[in-house]
Amino acid sequence: MIPIRLPSRKKQIKKNMMTASNLSYGILITAITLLLSCNPGAPIDSKAVKEEIQSRKIRKVSASDIMTLALKTGEEIQADVTRQHLLSILAAEGGIERCTLSSLPAVLKAKDRGIEVSRISRYPRKKSPPIDSIELEVYAAFEYAARRQLKMTPSLEEINETTLRYWAPIIMKKACQSCHGKKGVHISPKTQKLLQKQLSKDQAFDFEEGALMGLWRIKIPKKEIIKVL
Repeated sequence: MIPIRLPSRKKQIKKNMMTASNLSYGILITAITLLLSCNPGAPIDSKAVKEEIQSRKIRKVSASDIMTLALKTGEEIQADVTRQHLLSILAAEGGIERCTLSSLPAVLKAKDRGIEVSRISRYPRKKSPPIDSIELEVYAAFEYAARRQLKMTPSLEEINETTLRYWAPIIMKKACQSCHGKKGVHISPKTQKLLQKQLSKDQAFDFEEGALMGLWRIKIPKKEIIKVL
């Protein structure tokens, strides 16, 4: 039998180093070629070449990076939606006609990115979106904090391999009392009559200022976060 001679460890390492070197050289040549193709007569810009090489490198994205940016994204969307929602309510008498999210610019902008904004509550004005077991636990935690007047901060969970869900408390504000406050005190007879006519199963009233009314729910696709990283 003829013995088979395997390459030595040193030769293999040297070969790997040459392969890596050739790959880097190839990236460098590609970057230079791309830059010169735009303006053949221009001198080579070493800084531009370096930036082009960096942009073509495969970046590692950690789970921590994704969660951090997703939380920030949720907070920004929630802040924009809350502000636009309040302004919309104040612009309408009684606020009932404007107490929806679907037409808000921040909601439409999020929708274009595949991000879904909604509200969930145990005391809905209309039919609340389904609440699963995870959200029941999250909701209970917010209720516990609200009862004990603890600070309530947004929560973010990975639902599956492709989706994250962000929740934040919806707090009763003075501007909302005309529709969600106490009947006969904050809610006028005219508004009460309109509520009974349009929302026969309304449960979203008798809230004290500062009370927990429900949760903002924002579904965020992971791919939208990875695009930004």
